[in-house]
Amino acid sequence: MITERALTRDHRRLAAIVSADVADYSRLMGLDESGTLAGLKAHRRELLDPKIAEYDGRIVKTTGDGLLLEFASVVDAVRCAVDVQRGMAERNAGVSPEQRIDFRIGINVGDIIIDEGDIFGDGVNVAARLQTLAEPGGICVSRVVRDQVLDKLSFAFEDLGAQEVKNIARPVEAYRVDLGSGPAQTQGRGHQRWQRLTRAIGWQWLAAGVAALGLASIGVWASPQIWKSAPGPTPPALSVAILPFAAPPGSPPNEQFADAFTEDLSMALGRNLRVALVSSHSVTAAYKGKTIDARTVGRELNVRYLVEGELRRAGDGVAVSAQLIDANNATQVWSDRLEAGTAEVAQDKRDLAVQLTQRLRDALLDAERRRVGTQQGAGGSAMETVLRAMNVLDIGSGTLRAAHAARKLCDIALLLDPNLLTALLLRGSTLEIQRQLDRHADNNWLLQEMDEDSKRAVEVGRDDQRAWQFRANALLVQGRMEAALNANDEAVRLDATGGGALLQRAWLMVLMGRPAETLALVDKATALNPNVGRGHGSVEFYRCSAFLGLGRYDDAVAACEKSVAQCDRWVTHLVLVAAYAQNGAAAQVAVERAELLKWRPGFTIASLKALDRNMGAPGFHQLAETHLYAGLREAGIPEN
Repeated sequence: MITERALTRDHRRLAAIVSADVADYSRLMGLDESGTLAGLKAHRRELLDPKIAEYDGRIVKTTGDGLLLEFASVVDAVRCAVDVQRGMAERNAGVSPEQRIDFRIGINVGDIIIDEGDIFGDGVNVAARLQTLAEPGGICVSRVVRDQVLDKLSFAFEDLGAQEVKNIARPVEAYRVDLGSGPAQTQGRGHQRWQRLTRAIGWQWLAAGVAALGLASIGVWASPQIWKSAPGPTPPALSVAILPFAAPPGSPPNEQFADAFTEDLSMALGRNLRVALVSSHSVTAAYKGKTIDARTVGRELNVRYLVEGELRRAGDGVAVSAQLIDANNATQVWSDRLEAGTAEVAQDKRDLAVQLTQRLRDALLDAERRRVGTQQGAGGSAMETVLRAMNVLDIGSGTLRAAHAARKLCDIALLLDPNLLTALLLRGSTLEIQRQLDRHADNNWLLQEMDEDSKRAVEVGRDDQRAWQFRANALLVQGRMEAALNANDEAVRLDATGGGALLQRAWLMVLMGRPAETLALVDKATALNPNVGRGHGSVEFYRCSAFLGLGRYDDAVAACEKSVAQCDRWVTHLVLVAAYAQNGAAAQVAVERAELLKWRPGFTIASLKALDRNMGAPGFHQLAETHLYAGLREAGIPEN
């Protein structure tokens, strides 16, 4: 008789299994139980767990003195084990031999059975036996592991021969990993890590990978030593030198003003973009008045980018022009021009520097994001990981898939640097994208994540307006309007000349039911920074929403069409559908309704109200009912 149990298939898969334990655990506990436990926790928290996460491993279970891990890639499993053992060697430097905590690690590849999260099978048993063959601080692998990684990694393997081990019928061919062979950090490590990420998330279009250069504070990847002399240092990511701005010759006051402006710009960029490495003004001052070659100066200062500029008096005003140069190939990647009245500059020349800084910051980030997204390999720094995440979002046009992929990279970056504000901010953006696009998402979880991340952002970036904007948005989506306005007040205070915080306030005014104030704030923000929000179509979208709330449907249509041209988003099509319907443009309504439903299949007015139920003052909801919801009904969008 065939029973139901007999018909049940085991859940099996092929995996790389890593077994690790602490050598001489009982002796260590006997010597110092509290110290041993505290040391183990520190090693787990600071080294093992981050490395396991970095290489996409899964902790199957832990015992008092050991770990059982599972990896989808055997290359990642070996890399992780090597990084852990080398990291432990560094952490044990200076520790007396009798107090050292050393791990022994065994690695095997085999078919495993999964049962309620645990794994079983001969593959697991072999990994455990290989662990017992490893020396303290060493790694022992099976032949199948050695064969699979031999051509992919630079480590040497010592053949230990066929080993008879307990409870395994056949001898196990074992190999010891030579931890002294191969560089501590190679391009292979970054390349394999990026291959793992692209496989895991399915980024077929990102298979080329990204740049292999980290920040100087983290370290740079070593290049192969082809020549006898050591290669020169590789410029860190986001490294820039602002060369002395030129002024018309023969006017000492103009030259003094140009010098002061250059110094102010260097300081402002360093404060604004804290992840950037800005060469000090005292160093770059040596290039004043000299004809330069961008490649030579880039090598001398070890920077990726140079900023050149000129100040000229034009009647009663001052004109400032600047350009960002890629020092690697001496090409211009960005340029801009600002003008200000003499009285305004005399009152506070730093305002002009801060305005230029906003634009230079965006240009520098954009240039680095594009560089990282088009080069082979993968960098090891937290900031380069965030730059990859930015590129993923940009290429994916803010889709849900891109948001998930970018968030995974942000999580890796935050493992490397928990205080990296840029990673927290970008992670918040991915949460908001999911909140808007994923109808099946756990909204409470998303709001909680945004709340916690924004609190952390304010902790690490209290004097950075972007942190306060993030906090304001997190409070807004929770329906805490007054608290959101207070957070935005702080952002406006810190960003008086940039326009970004004012633009956020313009949106808050939409949600407060005060569309006329929205238009005034948008005009003020764009006067301060004509480029603010342009990449996301935000300026025109806020205008469109305000015009709709005022019943100015022609103006709403024009603004929304501009916004769609700048950045195609579902929410813009939503407002545009209502504006067309209110305007009686039946043909355009049909086109836009189809576009909206392409973005949001099954969209209903009830689903929109559910999304916005926490947001907006009573005045907003009254205007929405009159202009937005009524327009959607007229366009044929179903109620439920």
